[in-house]
Amino acid sequence: MIKRSALILGATGLIGRQVVKELTSASEYNEVHLLVRRPVDKTNPKQIVHMVDFDSLVEESFPHVDDVFICIGTTIKKAKTKEAFKKVDFDYPVKVATMARNKGASRLLVISAIGADHSSRVFYSRVKGEMEEAIKKLSYPHVDIFRPSLLLGEREEFRLGEKMGEVGVKLLKPVLAGPMRKYRGIKDVVVARAMYRRAIREASEGVTIIQSDDIEKFGQE
Repeated sequence: MIKRSALILGATGLIGRQVVKELTSASEYNEVHLLVRRPVDKTNPKQIVHMVDFDSLVEESFPHVDDVFICIGTTIKKAKTKEAFKKVDFDYPVKVATMARNKGASRLLVISAIGADHSSRVFYSRVKGEMEEAIKKLSYPHVDIFRPSLLLGEREEFRLGEKMGEVGVKLLKPVLAGPMRKYRGIKDVVVARAMYRRAIREASEGVTIIQSDDIEKFGQE
């Protein structure tokens, strides 16, 4: 079996932590590179940790990998300003994806958001849509864009709005069926498992957008 290498941006976040677990326990991967801003515990010998300043990344020191997992994201509240939010949710993903592609990466898997639309009047959805449009132009042979609904899982920081949203989504789950199923909340482990399974499958070239209900299908046990 030919072993693969991966790069994860956002490895300390809700989805990123689960992707690290999936890849380091997978027989298909022998190297899992983590781009992080602060120290993290190395829990598996496959992990290669790169502490970086995302504002001053240089391509010369960028690792060569096969697959790139973009899991980074923030909120307006945490970022404080729209400019800071866009830096995390647009600038960093596009910069890392570009550098990785220039170093030979061939598969890109990106966490976006349900409702992402570059022409949306909603700032959050517009930035996510603009990010999607930018990465489509990077000439990756394979691109999977994941648009999960409300993410369920244990975050490092408490977010009251999202906790209230989780309660609402759980109460509405029985009526979120058919075309509305994609609005159900989805667990972090399910999204991570779906990303891993999509990464190792044989796929035709091009861009695939995967809505939350299909993410759930790919990530089921």
